[in-house]
Amino acid sequence: MSPTNVEERRAALRALGDALGNVADALLDRGLQLDEALNVFEVRYVRSAVARHRGNLSQAAAALGIHRNTLRSKLHRNGQRTRKDA
Repeated sequence: MSPTNVEERRAALRALGDALGNVADALLDRGLQLDEALNVFEVRYVRSAVARHRGNLSQAAAALGIHRNTLRSKLHRNGQRTRKDA
């Protein structure tokens, strides 16, 4: 990884941390518990990865850093159907 990429990643992570801090404050204000907030985030994050990779679960799982079967399990747990289910 080049020094530029490292600095870009650090800047992106700082910006993300700031944005997540604002979201965390809003969730706490609404009384959401940690497990609820994490579940909502995970569902959105996973669905975004699947959409970004046009339904290709292998590519989406690789982007998420998880095994394809783990991704399928997460999708099933949250009521999302996959091509293989159809």
